[in-house]
Amino acid sequence: MHKKLILTAALSAAAVSAFAGGYVHNTNQNIAYLRNPAQNAAIGVHGAYFNPAGIGFMENGFYLSFDINTAIQQRISTTTYEPLAYGVDNGGKPYKKYVGKTFVPVLPHLDLAYKHNNWFGSFHFGVISGGGKCEYENGLGSFEAPVAMIPAVINTLAGANVVTGYDVDTDLVGEQYNFAGQLNLGYKINKNWSVSAGLRLNVLKNNYVGNIQNIQLQYGGAMLPAANVLGGVISMLSGGAVSAEQGAAMAGGLVADKRLDASQKDIAFTPILSVHYKTGKFDFSARYEFNTRVRLVNDTKENTTGVAQFDDEKEIAADLPANLNIGGTFSPRENVRLSLGFNYYFDKQSKQYNGDTDLADKQDYLEHNAYEILGGIEWDVNKILTLSIGVNSSTFGFGDEAKYISDMSFSTSSVSGGLGASIHVTPKIAIDLAVYKTFFLNFSKDSNDYGGYGKKMYEQLAPLLGQMAAVNPGLAEKLAGFTPEALAIPGKEDYSRKSIVAGIGVSFAF
Repeated sequence: MHKKLILTAALSAAAVSAFAGGYVHNTNQNIAYLRNPAQNAAIGVHGAYFNPAGIGFMENGFYLSFDINTAIQQRISTTTYEPLAYGVDNGGKPYKKYVGKTFVPVLPHLDLAYKHNNWFGSFHFGVISGGGKCEYENGLGSFEAPVAMIPAVINTLAGANVVTGYDVDTDLVGEQYNFAGQLNLGYKINKNWSVSAGLRLNVLKNNYVGNIQNIQLQYGGAMLPAANVLGGVISMLSGGAVSAEQGAAMAGGLVADKRLDASQKDIAFTPILSVHYKTGKFDFSARYEFNTRVRLVNDTKENTTGVAQFDDEKEIAADLPANLNIGGTFSPRENVRLSLGFNYYFDKQSKQYNGDTDLADKQDYLEHNAYEILGGIEWDVNKILTLSIGVNSSTFGFGDEAKYISDMSFSTSSVSGGLGASIHVTPKIAIDLAVYKTFFLNFSKDSNDYGGYGKKMYEQLAPLLGQMAAVNPGLAEKLAGFTPEALAIPGKEDYSRKSIVAGIGVSFAF
């Protein structure tokens, strides 16, 4: 059967991370970043996001910049789990690759800046996190694995290979956005120092609608509803004391269709401080964004998935982590600029909802905070053309067990490269073109009980099997070995991603 799963790249209130940055932060907030990601000490209208204090060193006047990015991304996870061999579409292989494809045709950014003598101000608008969909044509390992385990459990209980395959239909549509407007006000203290303070308004909105349905098992060469097959097994285990019809009714809840129709929203504020120091051929800057407390509130019309994260009116912690961004620029010649940057994300201090504990403690799984190292070069070829190129290395602190990530929400450490050009059509109008490619490192995650499904399956079946043992006393001895440990099946996930972004923008000086 056809399996289709569409979802946001981060189901657990993380964002689409098509670009470098913390878990919930898109750092490509101006096309200048695509040309050269080391923008922390840049002086220009795009400093409205990257370096608000640097605007104090611009000429008096009003500045405007607008750009559009287009992003193409693949998320690739390969699940190795023995029961997957039962899948009728899996060719008997105990592993399966799941490829999620994301296409964001339009991701806009707007920057405004005004400078008058020592006073200045700026405004930035962009999608700080979220902003895309991800389509998985073959589902995800974490969705398929619980279904894959059903034949193995049935065959163990029956003492024979009575079920030879499974199939399931899944679909989930998710959208995630954080539309953010950032206002900064600043003052140039003297010829060397400039400071700025600002506030970002975050409007967060997520929507999820989906189903897991039509679970079927291959029994006697035919595909049958899973409840019917389970009913027959229950009847057999009861020694005929329970009819197949009664057994199907008893087991129906285990394999019933699941549906989700939920939305989440919140409004949150991020204070921002920025400082810039200029001397001779050197520029230095620092920007600090405070931790943003986010508590998404569910408006759920239906949730039969058993996932507490989407219960109606439940608050979900999804903080935007505080981050420190420092940078420097050196101009060895008037038309050449060398830049470096360092971004540090305080992810371990950022509250995140944990589906395992139902608490805001998922960040405790991290081994260390994430950080980025950036570098780049800009060259004014002549009065018309500026060329630039840059790199960005991102490192995440997931640790060996990597409990923080899953196939629904993951990023891996990466190295990115960007290049582009700025064409100065007139002294006051420029057109920017750029492309930004990210090379993600592979990351593996092993588990002795993949997804905890052995324990979960035991908790679901134990009450039912207890009833069977009461009806058929001879069954108790047979079920003595039916334990969470016995049902635990090791598994492995391998993660990788591909991403490329291109953009075009225009800027004006008035």
